Amino acid sequence: MKLISQAKQKIGIFGLGLTGQSVYEALLNIADLIICWDDSEKNRNAFSDNYNQNDLVDITCKSWLELDKIVISPGVPHIHPIFLLAKNHNILISSDIQLFLEENKNSKIVAITGTNGKSTTTALVGHLLKSNNYDYHVGGNIGVPILQLPVNAQGYILELSSFQLDLLYNFNPDIAVLLNITPDHFDRYANFEAYVASKFKVFNGDGVKIISIDTPILKDFYFNLKAKYDKKVISISTNPSRYGIVCTSHTIKDNVVDKKKYDIPIFDNLLGNHNLENIAAAFAVCKMLGLTSQQIIRNLGNFQGLKHRMQYLGKKNHIKYYNDSKATNATSAAVALNTLSNIYWLAGGIFKEESFAPIDHGLASINRAYLFGKDKMLFAEYLENKVKYDL
Repeated sequence: MKLISQAKQKIGIFGLGLTGQSVYEALLNIADLIICWDDSEKNRNAFSDNYNQNDLVDITCKSWLELDKIVISPGVPHIHPIFLLAKNHNILISSDIQLFLEENKNSKIVAITGTNGKSTTTALVGHLLKSNNYDYHVGGNIGVPILQLPVNAQGYILELSSFQLDLLYNFNPDIAVLLNITPDHFDRYANFEAYVASKFKVFNGDGVKIISIDTPILKDFYFNLKAKYDKKVISISTNPSRYGIVCTSHTIKDNVVDKKKYDIPIFDNLLGNHNLENIAAAFAVCKMLGLTSQQIIRNLGNFQGLKHRMQYLGKKNHIKYYNDSKATNATSAAVALNTLSNIYWLAGGIFKEESFAPIDHGLASINRAYLFGKDKMLFAEYLENKVKYDL
């Protein structure tokens, strides 16, 4: 994608990982001036190997004070001097997502955020739309850099982290989704309230707003949104409700469009209560984009899921195989253990936490464990007299 909307601009790029490099390529031969920097010598060297080394300019140089905007990668903390430089010299701060939105003003935008589940929900919406021949593409905090997507598609489904939301302005997606909020990223935010405020930015526009009501904090926010935007606000839940879209283990209830309840099978590729929330959100988004309930439900079962996240691999000799290798801590591993039964559990590696406690409840589901890796003896000590295991 070439950023034609940025013609005749003087632009700085701070952060030269995959995001920064994609911005550079999209601006090349378009912007009047491009200068770049990264605090990492490794990233600077990688940039020099692939692009014009003369475009690498230290941020202490005067050139940075004469820019129209600075495009900053989302991983750069807000206490970095680059933010103060931009503020003191009245230089606009931008991001790859912001540039993408400015270039694709005629496309529909679906923005999905949440502490957990946003990748799966984003991919699921993309799958459902693609299965019904909609020209929508998935991007943002998932897949390839967003500026490598085709330009001017019918629409885009964007997974957005809080870091990415912080760098957006005049944000007005056609559909915004907030799945959940739990404490996270305290290395970035001063407190939980600051993190929550960042997530709530997804609703800054006047489009359709889809929000879970399964936690007190989001339920309160739902009613605040409802009072202001009324019919543009849709709740999702995995608990019985007269409102919004409700998904349980066997049914989807549409209280918004069809006013009907639909039976659904148990999907091996979307097991667990957390995936019920993801299904409800995807269902709500797709209904707002024009799919029928039948078009959605018949394609849920052939969703491949995301790799390494309770990924269903298939069945052999009556045994179902799942790849859950993204579960690198006790809390995430507990999801599969609490969802499945009669489990043969391959576990090990490096244990980086203080406690196995989150797994306690799921131990009853383990038939036998097979332990490996550096800290296999720690796992063995924990499982002793609780679960049979092999080393």
